[in-house]
Amino acid sequence: MIAPPFTPSKALSTLLLLTALSSQVAAQASTSTTSASTSQTSSVQTLKLAKKYIGEDFYNGFDYFTADDPTAGYVNYVSKSAAQKEGLVDVQAGNTFLMRADSSNIPTGRGRDSIRITSKDQFADGVYILDLNHMPVGCGTWPAFWTVTKNGWPAGGEIDILEGANGLPSSTSAAYNATTGLSANPNPQVANVVALHTSDTCTITGGTYMNGQVGETQCSAYVSGNTGCGIRMTGNANGTYGGPFNAVGGGWYAMWRDLENSGGVYVYYWPRDSASVPDDVRNPNTATTNVAEWGVPSANLSVPTCKKDFGKHVIVFDLTFCGDYAGATYTSTGCPGSCASFVRGNPAAFSEAYWSLNSLRVYTASGKPAAGAGLSGGAIAGIVVGCLAAIVLAGLVYWRYRTSKRNRRVSEEAVANEEPIPPTAKGPYAFLASRKPRLGPTTLAPGRTAKHFLEGETPTQVYGRTPVGSGSDIKLAEATYRPHGGNSSWIG
Repeated sequence: MIAPPFTPSKALSTLLLLTALSSQVAAQASTSTTSASTSQTSSVQTLKLAKKYIGEDFYNGFDYFTADDPTAGYVNYVSKSAAQKEGLVDVQAGNTFLMRADSSNIPTGRGRDSIRITSKDQFADGVYILDLNHMPVGCGTWPAFWTVTKNGWPAGGEIDILEGANGLPSSTSAAYNATTGLSANPNPQVANVVALHTSDTCTITGGTYMNGQVGETQCSAYVSGNTGCGIRMTGNANGTYGGPFNAVGGGWYAMWRDLENSGGVYVYYWPRDSASVPDDVRNPNTATTNVAEWGVPSANLSVPTCKKDFGKHVIVFDLTFCGDYAGATYTSTGCPGSCASFVRGNPAAFSEAYWSLNSLRVYTASGKPAAGAGLSGGAIAGIVVGCLAAIVLAGLVYWRYRTSKRNRRVSEEAVANEEPIPPTAKGPYAFLASRKPRLGPTTLAPGRTAKHFLEGETPTQVYGRTPVGSGSDIKLAEATYRPHGGNSSWIG
């Protein structure tokens, strides 16, 4: 899959038209060598489950892409909420996740409504296992399952695990019957293409340890119009893509990304009816995996000199129409008319344009993703506000501590110097004294000021009134202030 922001001048589809540079070979598997040989893989280890997506995890663990298609497709990618409202995504019985294009309406604007999702987590070396029932097919369709750098493409690289265009549905399906005007001998894609895209000059070595065929060998996105380097998975007699894949109920695709060790990317495929599916591939609840017993891969892309061209990747599923790939190969497959016109005018022909996903698992050495989903703008703002509040609170606590410490020191010095400690106000006047400043206005007696009346003092007037009594019995004659209403001990 071609990633933004680069716009290619020709499509990855040229892989389908290239003459194979090496023949299919079945070689003996080995798991003991640590070399980057193209005839053997490196030493392998047991990897631990880092992430499993099943059912609603495809809602919560992925972001829904809504921008213009960077591959110039005739498609309108919709948001998660819009997709749910239109019935384009759904969790079905058995936790199967369905993700489809619209097959009911004549599209306007950017094109036919469809889905593109990107994992929130990022991953690097490890094993990726996809249990898939059905992939999108139909004239003009271009589905892909791939991993790519999150930012700065093509720096950081791209790995296309499952990709093709213009695969046809079964000849007995309603979608096929709605595809009127097909040539008498259509030539749909039936072999998956695995490809790499890099920012620097990088060449895959023609290896024999695989069942596929080498196509283009130059991986740089800036060479040959971003065709990329790739392998056609021709090892399965019934096909590895499109109609033949769907006809047997799908199967399992697995990628072993081992760039840091062997410098290779290896892709495996087992159809649903295969008797040789490894247990750790077939069982979605497997906590660990090891490729040692998997046998010969369908595709072996060895790039030992280019391992640094690949960084942490997100996982992407998408379905677009026409564009740089499906549009370029549309006529050669025998599809009718022009690509965009057909996609626009024949909704019923896309009833088979959907993904049906049982699960996606990623295993790594650490048992963790390479990077998390990150924080949203709102979460970051919340953290900042919380930190500022904590700083302010800490400052207030410290100020209170210093003030208390200073007051204690003054008292201790007074005792040491045998100075009398000022007495504390007592009696009814203490209530008023404790709530008024020494100088300035007070809300307790608007428009007036007061000084604390302390034990031992004999003021002649308080607020213009003469106190009566002495000590704790002091009362203010004809006072107008009654603190807390009837609870006052002041007379009026």
